[in-house]
Amino acid sequence: MLQTKEFYEIMNTFEKNATKWVSLGSMGLTKEPKERWASQQIYCDGNANNAFKMFLIGVSLGKVL
Repeated sequence: MLQTKEFYEIMNTFEKNATKWVSLGSMGLTKEPKERWASQQIYCDGNANNAFKMFLIGVSLGKVL
C-alpha cells in the first residue's frame, strides 16, 4: 500500500485534519525520507507519526466493515 495513489490520498486526508486532532511538535507534518516509510516512520514528529498509524488502522477497519 505504501506509495500508492490510495496511500497518498489517505495521507492528504490525514494532513488536512491532523492539526485538529494532534498536538504537533516542532517538526509538524514534515515527512521522513521515503526509504524509512517501510519501517512505519512516515513523519519526523513522533506524535504525528503515531496518529497517522492509528489513522491507517481506522481506514483499514473501515474497509473491513
